[in-house]
Amino acid sequence: MSDELHALLARASDQIEVAAPALDGGRLGLVRSAARRRRIARHTAESFVSVGVVGVLGVGLWFGLGQQAPEPVVPVQTPTISPTPSVTPTPTTTPTPKGPPTRAESVDDATVIARLSAPRTGEVWQTPVPAPEMASSLLGEDWYDDLYRVGTRGDAVIYAAFASEGYVDLPVDALIEVDPDGARLIACPSARSGDPCAPENSNLAASVVRDEVTFYDTLTLPHAIDLGGGYVVRTTSTTSSPTFRDVYGVRGEGTLPSRSLKSLGALSLVTDEFESYGAQVSSFRFAVRTPFGSLLVLAPGDVPGGDFSAIRWNQGFAPDPSAYESEVAVAPAVNGCYGARFSRDTDHVAAQWRVAGATAEGVRVYVPVEGGNPIASTVRSWQEEFSWTMSEPGDPRADEYGTLHGGDAGYGFLTDEAFLGAHALYAVEGPAGEWLLALRQGALSVIWECV
Repeated sequence: MSDELHALLARASDQIEVAAPALDGGRLGLVRSAARRRRIARHTAESFVSVGVVGVLGVGLWFGLGQQAPEPVVPVQTPTISPTPSVTPTPTTTPTPKGPPTRAESVDDATVIARLSAPRTGEVWQTPVPAPEMASSLLGEDWYDDLYRVGTRGDAVIYAAFASEGYVDLPVDALIEVDPDGARLIACPSARSGDPCAPENSNLAASVVRDEVTFYDTLTLPHAIDLGGGYVVRTTSTTSSPTFRDVYGVRGEGTLPSRSLKSLGALSLVTDEFESYGAQVSSFRFAVRTPFGSLLVLAPGDVPGGDFSAIRWNQGFAPDPSAYESEVAVAPAVNGCYGARFSRDTDHVAAQWRVAGATAEGVRVYVPVEGGNPIASTVRSWQEEFSWTMSEPGDPRADEYGTLHGGDAGYGFLTDEAFLGAHALYAVEGPAGEWLLALRQGALSVIWECV
């Protein structure tokens, strides 16, 4: 072999030795470690792309080294290279399969509100559409509720049965899902296992089975709704009441407008508006409107100022004893047949009121100044005048129609002094700076057909 050939082989050997360290086990391990870090940081689908890229780069490096030889060389016998020991792969975490959503005994409000906008449970609500064709298959033979199609969940259609007869509030008697397997009463639609379920309903068709498993994220109420200014309404008393029809609610009169106060995703907090006797006031009650339009009227204890018996009176302001052990607030500008909770004092004059205590939530309670004010006198006289009942035969106090009025009908506050001494009328500052008037229940007019 000539000196030139030896020199050429020496140069090729040097170049191979310089390049070879980039491919030994340590360097290749670094490349693989970098690829693993990228796999952890990226989506699984992207990790496969990363591995592919690393593999291509490795092949490229091998071929690149071959291309770096300055000139062709005479083939030489090379030793077989043993496979580089593999680096222990990073363990892959297998995601735990998610089953269907389940109820929880306690669900925080932030989670409830998030699910109201992005439910896990698959329901899709719609404007109620009459579905009288379903009455014969879903309702008992002698039951005459109005049936509405109100939504879907997967291949199931959701129907609501509203009572068709009543004076003011018509309850939603049943929420029913119908799918290819049959019809089911959704007895416990709240995601909280602690919320009560609907009572047994014997008025449904025998083919409708009771379902206590299915529930809806969009019919689960947060426990507190902050309206700003320290005025927070709650739903805890509403949902824990033994008479609570879970999240079915009532239709209401159907003609009363509602004002939306706060959107909660699928739900909204509203005021259900009532007509009032005076042009200067309007009356309302707080309610949560469901996605299919029913109302969940909030219990008095869930609304600041709604529970007269829970007011903490300042020293010297305890009201005169009442015949009622527990009283709730009613709107002073409507009669006793309606369920309005407050009346708005749109012409509120601060100088005519004084602080007398606070609600259980810490909202200040005001009563008329000593000696009274015009609105207190107006409310008392109107409630007395509007009181009436049927008389016993031959009662000389009865009018030509056989009815008794005012004090003869049993109204208990015949003077402004007695009315003021009982703190029968009080006020709280509500959301958005509105002044809300409340009447303790014992000072409400006596109405024969509402007793």
